[in-house]
Amino acid sequence: MIDPRPTPRPLPAERVLELAAPMLAEVGGEWRMTDGPMLRSGSLGVRVLPPDSDDYRHLDLELLLNADRPDVPTIVDCTLGLAADPVEAARQAIGAWIETCLVTVLEMIEQRGRLASHFRSGDKGGFAGWHAIVGGVTGWSADGSQHKQEWFAEAMPWSTLAPVIAAGLDRPHLNGVRMLVGQGGDVTECEVRINGRWHEPSAAALAALDWPRTDRFGLARTFVLLVGPD
Repeated sequence: MIDPRPTPRPLPAERVLELAAPMLAEVGGEWRMTDGPMLRSGSLGVRVLPPDSDDYRHLDLELLLNADRPDVPTIVDCTLGLAADPVEAARQAIGAWIETCLVTVLEMIEQRGRLASHFRSGDKGGFAGWHAIVGGVTGWSADGSQHKQEWFAEAMPWSTLAPVIAAGLDRPHLNGVRMLVGQGGDVTECEVRINGRWHEPSAAALAALDWPRTDRFGLARTFVLLVGPD
């Protein structure tokens, strides 16, 4: 039977940022809307990029470390909500981005260990040659389990895959790495994005690791900010 309801349209960038502002403020800073549109807190800026997906629940977000200087590198990541309602899906997507990506940048600035975890190059869980700041692990599963999230926290796969990921790093001092494992039954989706771009060798290496396979679909994701050289 064909569903007669039209597919919802993606929210406008300004609406996404309106939803994001109070959520960002809960983590830190006073965020205000500026032209662009962009959210600003001091020199930091957040803006919505043109989507690389037709899914209305998908967001591409860019974090500007210095919104007044276009020569300063930015941190790009994509995120996805699950709700059918576009507003709720946007809130979910923003929340996952805050917990995994944004916190690593704020922690790099604060250096207090309040928002994310620090790993020196030689630490267990470290990334060879780089200081790694690792955000939270978020996820979802059809059966309510957290097996894949727990695996990320325990296995610290960014450390295992460091030699493969390192080959895709294209900046000398600051690189953002997003890792995602999604699987249920015969369906598997593993993703590694470096500075917002898919890195196939790292994604294949992640798919080959011994993370928990389940009958019902579940996913987990995290974000690693590499500051270097360490």
